[in-house]
Formats: sequence, structure tokens, C-alpha cells
Amino acid sequence: MTYDLSIIVAHFKPENLLDNPLLKTIYKINQQKKEYKVEVTISDDGSFYNHSFLDNYSRIEKIDNKKIYILENKELKDFLIKQNLKVDGITKWIHFPKINNSMNKAFVTNCGVSLSQSDKLLFLDDDNYFISNNSIENLINLFNNYDLVFGQIKDNNSRFRSYESYRVQGTTIGIKKEIFNKIGGLGEWTSEFSCAVDSDFWIKLYNYYINSNLKGCYTNQISTYDSFSKRWKKYTKFFKEIKLRKKFNKLYNCKNYKNYRSNLSRQKKLWLDNLIK
Repeated sequence: MTYDLSIIVAHFKPENLLDNPLLKTIYKINQQKKEYKVEVTISDDGSFYNHSFLDNYSRIEKIDNKKIYILENKELKDFLIKQNLKVDGITKWIHFPKINNSMNKAFVTNCGVSLSQSDKLLFLDDDNYFISNNSIENLINLFNNYDLVFGQIKDNNSRFRSYESYRVQGTTIGIKKEIFNKIGGLGEWTSEFSCAVDSDFWIKLYNYYINSNLKGCYTNQISTYDSFSKRWKKYTKFFKEIKLRKKFNKLYNCKNYKNYRSNLSRQKKLWLDNLIK
């Protein structure tokens, strides 16, 4: 079966987390599917559930010599019931065990893409739920004119991120799979530092734009609310910032990936149409 859209939800549930933000994100997706065929994949970076993924799964895939455990159909339904996750609409659950003390969001998200069955992708973090109406329909329509769509995020301080903001984001992003694959997906090298996934993605997209006819936009036709941040923070390697900057400079000739003058991808006006209404 092919889908109109594949939504890949990056997920990590720490130990002792009481309120799982994933539930509301999936609920909001289900509200906006309409007549579209939408595939929803949970890309789980070693969440702590009362479940042995290594013993209870539908199938195993080996990607880049790493095992990922996939729940589908009956096994997925049983898992959701046992975890008291009262939610429908999930197509598959991909789990990559926390075998190292790192954030492996890039790898498990790339796995979600490689197993997806649509040529159109939407990336969401599990704590970013739709606050715009008709988000899925709007995105599918925008794909008629754009290869890349950045939706607007409302932070938990109730402020929207503006077109003029120099922040990068790793969620609320629509992209054609062909483009995602051409730039090499998310940078799995970032697991060494457990950060800079978003900056790596943006600069690769910007460099691709410079050398191609990539069309991208920034829009509030797809908006999400960032309800619960910093769950991966414990895995961030705080004392590796100097090494990280050296690595980024080696890869992209960018001396300071956090600075918009050095990292031009942070300047949306240079490469993204402004569709904020």
C-alpha cells in the first residue's frame, strides 16, 4: 500500500515520565487525516517502557549493521494496550534500543524514512502537536509548489517563531523523500555529541538549494505547539562543544554553526519563501 503522506514521529520517553506527550500528537494527527491515506511511524530512540522490545516484536530489520525492532499489527496493538496508550492510527513502531549513552534521533528517524511508503514526508517530534487547521491537507497542497516546507512552531512560552528568527528546527518539516535521500538524510554523526541534528539538516538543505532548484517555504498553514522539550538533554555531551564545532567546520566549512553570519542556512530570507499570513 502506498500513502499520500508518511508522518515520522521522533519519540523518546524517559524513565518515570507520567504524561506521555505522544498521545496528544497522534490524536491531533487523526483529527486531520480526512480522506487522505496517512502512514504514521513512531521512530523510538530507546524509550523506557515496561516492555521488552528485544523479545516481543513483529520483525527485525538490520540497517547499517544495527538492529531495529518493529511493532506492527497484532504486536503493536498488544503493546499499546499493555502500556495503556489509548490511541489509534499508528502504522508501525520502530524501536532502537538505548545501547549507548547517546541521542540516536538521526539514525532512528532515517530508519523511519527508509521503511516509509510515501514519496512525501512530514517530520514531527512527539511533543509537537498540530494547532493549525487542515495541516495535512495544507501540506499535501503545498507539495504541488514546494519541495520543502517548514511549519511554524509555537513555543511553550506561547510565542510563535518568526520568519526573521535565526533558530533552526527539527520538527514540523515537510519534505519530498527524493530530496531527503539526496542530501543523505539526517546526520548520524551527531550521535557522538547528542546534539546539532537540526543544524546539520538545515545546512545540508541550504547547500543543496545553492546547487539546485530546490523550492522551500516557511508557513503557518502547518503549525505545531512545542509542549514538552529537553527530554534528550541528559544525553547531550556538554564538554564536546569545541570538538563539535571543529567537526561541523570540517564537514561544511562553517566555523560557528550556531551563528547566522557563519551558518547562512539560519537566514530564512536567503532561501525560503515567507508564507506567514
